[in-house]
Amino acid sequence: MSESSSIKSGSRIGGFFSKALSKLEIPVEERQTLSFLRNPDLLPIPRERQTWGFWSNFGYWGIISFSVGTWMSAASALSVGLSYPETIGTFIVGDVVTIIFTLANCYPGWDWKVGYTLSQRFVFGIYGSTIGILIRVLMSIVNYAGNAYLGGLCINMILNSWSHHYLHLKNTLPDNIALETKQIIGFMLFHVITVFFYILKPYQINYILIASCTATCFSMMGMVIYLTHLAGGVGDLFTSTKSTATGSTKAWAWVYMVSYWFGSVSPGSVNQSDYSRFGSSLTAIYLGTILALLIPTTIVPVFGVIGASTTEKLYGTQLWQPMDIYEFWLKQSYTAGGRAGSFFCGVSFTLAQIAYTISNSGFASGMDLAGIAPKYINIPRGAIFTALISVALQPWNFYNKTSNVFLTVMGSFGIVMTPIISVMICDNFLIRKRQYTVSDAFKLHGEYYFNKGMNWRAFVAWICGMTPGLPGMAWQVNPNYFHNTGIVNFFYGDTFFSFLISFVLYWILCLIFPYKIEVLHDDKDYYGAFEDDFARAKGLVPFGELSEDEVGNYKFDKEYERHAIIEEEDFDASLTHRTTHVDDDDYKKQQTKEEVIISRSTSSNSDDNKDL
Repeated sequence: MSESSSIKSGSRIGGFFSKALSKLEIPVEERQTLSFLRNPDLLPIPRERQTWGFWSNFGYWGIISFSVGTWMSAASALSVGLSYPETIGTFIVGDVVTIIFTLANCYPGWDWKVGYTLSQRFVFGIYGSTIGILIRVLMSIVNYAGNAYLGGLCINMILNSWSHHYLHLKNTLPDNIALETKQIIGFMLFHVITVFFYILKPYQINYILIASCTATCFSMMGMVIYLTHLAGGVGDLFTSTKSTATGSTKAWAWVYMVSYWFGSVSPGSVNQSDYSRFGSSLTAIYLGTILALLIPTTIVPVFGVIGASTTEKLYGTQLWQPMDIYEFWLKQSYTAGGRAGSFFCGVSFTLAQIAYTISNSGFASGMDLAGIAPKYINIPRGAIFTALISVALQPWNFYNKTSNVFLTVMGSFGIVMTPIISVMICDNFLIRKRQYTVSDAFKLHGEYYFNKGMNWRAFVAWICGMTPGLPGMAWQVNPNYFHNTGIVNFFYGDTFFSFLISFVLYWILCLIFPYKIEVLHDDKDYYGAFEDDFARAKGLVPFGELSEDEVGNYKFDKEYERHAIIEEEDFDASLTHRTTHVDDDDYKKQQTKEEVIISRSTSSNSDDNKDL
């Protein structure tokens, strides 16, 4: 009797969890992903959506520069023994390195109109791409956390201008927490506001990028002009701080700051294909990227140094965050002009942080998670999940502790991401010669199955490039771990060393253990991604010359989705007559229904049982 009761209890619990999970499922007709292999958001971008010209590409990279994180980036210079002018010099060199890596990594998006996820399949394999996707999700969570904290401080600029009481709000949190009550309020509000921007599609955010870059540029310029006017110049910080590093120590400090600068923006370089696929021309991509990475990324850190220099002269303390400058002004004199300035600068800074967060973290992670767990996650849910997890990282410790924490967090991006970029560039230019068959990226046993779904050469090259930099990252957190100059210097130059190791090793492995390239590229433009002349130049039959059956086998469209929904309803009706139990059979019914619909929807393009 007790055994029977236990079985029934277990059945009820199982039924409860089954129902709970079914409530979280995305309705089949609303899913942006019908299977792990095929995802409408993974398909090559149709030509009518390739609208990103010069200003859109400038905005994508400019928003990284026109952010409060870049404003305060030079604050860490003294921790490595460089003067502020020298630090700006390292940033310029870092910008050049970033330009080279980024433009080299833009070609899968430009050539074949595909994003990061398919680029990973091209190189790491159908199953192996999951590792690269999960790494980008983790990096997006870290990046999201840091940006959200700074965004919360920008929100407080607005709230401070609205209420004198909020400006002087008492901190109720314990002293051992590197966070104040006002900061956590702004942090949470930033998360809530950002959620509403996930209503947009990724290709629709270009106008937000352009607007936020423009507004923030004028806000920063206004602050600097006003500060230099009050101080009667830019202050003495540029000349009073001298380099304390000498000889080889100074040389390695330069190398480290270049690596740090690239590491801080490496997520943008990795994501490049996600946005270069929207490009209207290669010239627009090149000019927008180059100018955005050379001009604002040089000027904005200078603005930060001028802000700290002038505030030291005027108020006796260096204020590195623009939010702190406005809060100081309002506490000194809560005037209408000061409140207006705090409000409008707060709005522009907040918009910039939102644009940076959604373009480099939210949408990136959302697309990846939607492809991994399509049954429960779409792009907005994936982005919101990223935001929720990012809170657990306590990002206020990135900025309110020592400068080493900030440098380590920023540098960690490069250590993990640089070898991935290296392998992708090597495969694209040296192995594949910029030729990929896109349709095979949606097949399990196609061109990118390699060895059991993984390209082991890419993984060996990535691991060998990443691993040597990890001990140095641990040393950066706690220098007492060990005292080995070689390991530390490798960490300082990780951007260069890891790139060369992964690039050369992958090339050698592919020469010694070549994989067979059976299909150079698709023979037809199945996805409507190219103009007719451009398609012919690439050796493709133009989209307009294809039959409806040829297109339907490869591309999702409204009619395709409508048939999927009809099939789902018909299958519901047939299963209803066969279903007798409620708890367990409801879940089995839903599972079977989805398997059949997914099977029907992908049978025309899957290579599991037969070739196209």
